[in-house]
Amino acid sequence: MRKILSRRTLLHGAGGVMIGLPFLDEMRPRSANAQTTDPPMRLITLFFGLGVAREEMLKGFKGPLAPFEALQKKMSIFTNLELKQSHDFGSGEPHFKVGDVVFVGDPQKREYEAAGPSLEQIVKKDLFPNGVPTRLGSKSVGMWFRTGSVSQYTRHWNHDGSPGERPERRPTRIFEQLFGGMTGGGTPGAPQDPGAVREQHLKRSVLDAVVGEYKHYIGDASPLGKDSKAKLSVHLDNIRNVEKRLAPVEAAVDDAIAQEECAMPKAVTDPGKDLPYDLAQGGAGGSAPVIQHEDFAAAFQLQGQLMALALRCDVLRFGSMLFVGSGGHVGLRGTYSALGDSVNFTQDLPGTSPHDAYFHNNRWDKCRLHAHYCITNIAGALASLDDPSFLEANGKTVLDNTLVIVGTDYGGGGTTTGHIPEGVFHAIAGGNGHFKPGFNDKVYNVIDVYETALKPYGLKTGMGAGRHARYKHAPVEIGEVLA
Repeated sequence: MRKILSRRTLLHGAGGVMIGLPFLDEMRPRSANAQTTDPPMRLITLFFGLGVAREEMLKGFKGPLAPFEALQKKMSIFTNLELKQSHDFGSGEPHFKVGDVVFVGDPQKREYEAAGPSLEQIVKKDLFPNGVPTRLGSKSVGMWFRTGSVSQYTRHWNHDGSPGERPERRPTRIFEQLFGGMTGGGTPGAPQDPGAVREQHLKRSVLDAVVGEYKHYIGDASPLGKDSKAKLSVHLDNIRNVEKRLAPVEAAVDDAIAQEECAMPKAVTDPGKDLPYDLAQGGAGGSAPVIQHEDFAAAFQLQGQLMALALRCDVLRFGSMLFVGSGGHVGLRGTYSALGDSVNFTQDLPGTSPHDAYFHNNRWDKCRLHAHYCITNIAGALASLDDPSFLEANGKTVLDNTLVIVGTDYGGGGTTTGHIPEGVFHAIAGGNGHFKPGFNDKVYNVIDVYETALKPYGLKTGMGAGRHARYKHAPVEIGEVLA
């Protein structure tokens, strides 16, 4: 008789290390008439700073939105949204005011205090008031360097309006927090107890920690079929590839482990060895950290892969990702080419950032390439969620089965100036088939997008007139994007 495995079946290894399995054929119900298990409700928000000029968005996939073309059948794209509630506390629309509205909806209570919770916190509390039944309730990750202004990097706000956890930058720490199996190596050349060395290796390598069960599941005695064995092998190879990128292991390690001795790597390494992950303060002008744009992007892409693994293994169901904070205070370096043009960050940004050199100077020819760079990386994170090698019980990808809301802070551009919270980009991706793909250029407030995104799940945001007395906006359902 075919053995039926639980969707939450885990590989258990040494030291309590566990790995969740992707959906396998053996997890399907026994009866042909049985209903397939519905995927859990999951919500991820993705943010990038400085926005996209509306004139550029109207070019569709011929402009900075081009990286989304491969995902166009899974995205509802909005090109004319308003965040006018950021005007609530005076003239001008500085980054810290607009940033507090994104994924929250209402204007901030006061400087660096949001009006209430961000979207993923609303859903998490409504669906799981006693706690999310996963290892982590939610996780915030991303690449950003303006540490002096909470509102420019925080996209996770608690129910009382206080900022949630800072987005974690180091992929090594994200890996430890998500999977809990990684530590650094010993002192090179020092005598070490073989048993202790083996224990260190097991803790450092999640895959090695579950190698016994892994061999069982892909061996002759496995309850899995041929296709499931192959899928499991690919899944664990994926984890191994991530580990190798986090902490390269010398070729002799595996053989040395078999002999109860090994030479541990000197240190854990993250993409871009010179990236100032732990920079205490970054900002505009000469204080913007100098970073090669390829290294900055590589770190974010690895973050996206780790978050995809966590969702696939049901380690967490809610989270936020940030690619460049509100204001974009990063001194990028190198040449970036796209849309038949190129921008030389090294030449254009001596001691400064795109925020100062491009955005404040209305250099929209440069801003469009910076926007393309940001969107390329956001699209890469979505592609990690959309991996067709790991279909879930309903035959769809993790992206298909996850509500993903992508947003930014500003519109403007072209013939207008920056700092315009009108004509702003947002998108709903995935969403369990509840949303129609395509472009929507009608004027809506971001609250309307957030309210519409949660409606198919039977949830409400509580934003607008219902949550903030100083901003009177009754949410409008955007019916044309509902499937």
